[in-house]
Amino acid sequence: MRSYRRLFQLGHGLMVSWAVFGAIALASQHPWIALIEGQAQSFLLRLRGPVPAPDEIVILGIDEYSLTQGALYRADPQRYPFLAPLAIWPWRRQAYAQAIEQLMAAGAKAVSLDVLLVDPSGYGPDDDAALEATLARWGDRVALAAAYDVSSSDFGLFTSLLEPIYSSPAQVGLINLEADVDGKYRAFPDRGIATLRETHGFGDTLPSLARATLAAADYPPPVRPGQDLFFYGPAGTFPVVSFVQVLDPINWPLVADQFEGKIVLIGPMAESFQDRKRTPIDNRMPGVEIHAHALAGLMEDRTLGAALPNPVAQGLLTAIAIGAIGLGLGYRLTQPVPRLAGFLAAIAAWGALAYLLMVHRDRLMPVAIPVACLGMGGITYIATGAVSNRLEEQRLRRTLERYVAPSVAQEILNQPEDFTSLTVGQRFQAAVLFSDIRGFSRISYQLGAEETVSLLNTYLNEMVDAILKYRGTIDKFIGDAVMAEFGAPKSLGPEQDALGAVSAALAMRRALAALRVRLEAQGLPPLFNGIGISYGELVVGNVGSVQRLEYTAIGDTVNVASRIEGLTKLIGTDILITQPCYDLVKDHIVTVDHGTHVLAGREQEAVQVYGVIALKGESNELYHQVQTDLVQHLSQPKAITVPTRSQTAG
Repeated sequence: MRSYRRLFQLGHGLMVSWAVFGAIALASQHPWIALIEGQAQSFLLRLRGPVPAPDEIVILGIDEYSLTQGALYRADPQRYPFLAPLAIWPWRRQAYAQAIEQLMAAGAKAVSLDVLLVDPSGYGPDDDAALEATLARWGDRVALAAAYDVSSSDFGLFTSLLEPIYSSPAQVGLINLEADVDGKYRAFPDRGIATLRETHGFGDTLPSLARATLAAADYPPPVRPGQDLFFYGPAGTFPVVSFVQVLDPINWPLVADQFEGKIVLIGPMAESFQDRKRTPIDNRMPGVEIHAHALAGLMEDRTLGAALPNPVAQGLLTAIAIGAIGLGLGYRLTQPVPRLAGFLAAIAAWGALAYLLMVHRDRLMPVAIPVACLGMGGITYIATGAVSNRLEEQRLRRTLERYVAPSVAQEILNQPEDFTSLTVGQRFQAAVLFSDIRGFSRISYQLGAEETVSLLNTYLNEMVDAILKYRGTIDKFIGDAVMAEFGAPKSLGPEQDALGAVSAALAMRRALAALRVRLEAQGLPPLFNGIGISYGELVVGNVGSVQRLEYTAIGDTVNVASRIEGLTKLIGTDILITQPCYDLVKDHIVTVDHGTHVLAGREQEAVQVYGVIALKGESNELYHQVQTDLVQHLSQPKAITVPTRSQTAG
């Protein structure tokens, strides 16, 4: 029991340890912890799937199809003169100028160019002049890309701000994005820009390209600062039109109406640009689409942020929650299967809460670490519980096997709820067997104390083996008397229980006959016993006081069995059974009718008894021999000579 309590307390202690570990891990913000939590949040995002994005955003993609149009122009310039700006990459600035003009004419609200134009055009001043003129007309509705350039060389680290070369009133925004420790781009652009400024000392105040585009579209700035991007879905969430469609005089009228009232982002989408980035919801998302998600989040004021921004507070409150849930489950659920189900339900509930907070409140709460701590706490509880249950089962088995056969003990242990109910008392229909040694008081008086105990233990071992062999339950020893039940606490049915009791009595007869031979060879007195068996209702349970309890059977059936065991002395036989027992086993045994007898305490009702000779089909020789020897033993008492040590040794 002490080991059981220690294991019970160990489970609680380890659960608290897991909660403390979770608090330290979350408060530390270690890269590995950020990596694990990032993976969990990615799973929740992918589980959520795509959600409707603002329909005001359209991407004009510089895709593989548009890049291949240069070869078409070079093969037949007379047939495809409109493809001249796309002849060779990098394209002429005129291509962007024409695209902006076409888009504005189609009613676009704003245009954002996710292409760095930080050096003069390689096609000459006229090319730059064409774009400059377009920007002069539409500059307040156009956003151009800038970037922080941080590069290393043998001479050290070089940093520079790359800005557009044009002096138009266009909005300018930084395109830098920051990857987290797991290589995924989930941070809002503002966060990465702030990190670069703090790390490398950039002194400008340029916004992100998404914010610059928002200003170009004349949208009010968002209320909440950006933390993590709100991804509306994987790559392809926003509609994409191939860049070449804008320049194609035949196809343009077919697609122009898609841009009316829209904010258009122009940017690279071809695989050859190697601008695909890993995000929590897609592992190959073009950079321009990430800017589109940032823009959409700003437009709808939707960004993902930590439910508790302070890491220490987050770790502390999470640990309290984990500890409360784990300890609550550990105290309330003690069996392995309910504990497993309870902890799995707690893990599912935690994940569901994190999912609902993310989907409906745009807030992130820790998932991986709390789930891992709850999982390890559950495993710890189940492991310590399994060990403690095993120890308790072994203790119960040792206790039960003192009273019942090992097979019966196993049946009881296989149904622990039944065993618990037995201790508070239950009614059974069962057979009760009483056995007592004839003349043992005289024998114990003439033998010494040690010899008496040794002789009694030898006798009881033989009798108990016979009883347990037939699934009997040893109720108690009263001096040299034995009380046993057949059918309580486990029954095989009335007939089998009664037959088990009679079979055990016959086995006791055979065992005692063999023991007498050995005792007489040692010069010890022969032993004879009387056995009474009654069948009926009895109550079995713990009986006694708070200081001492005894698992025993009580009731009239017990009293009758005790009385007819005493009746064997009067009748001069060794085994008697009552009428109810006889009625159950009469087809299996050979008996002799000893008539009705009035028992002490039952003067109003005589009891019919039968002497048991043998099982049908078996020899009755032992019965007659025992009866003869018993009559002789009872009628001719004699002195007992105790052998000396030298005699027994010889």
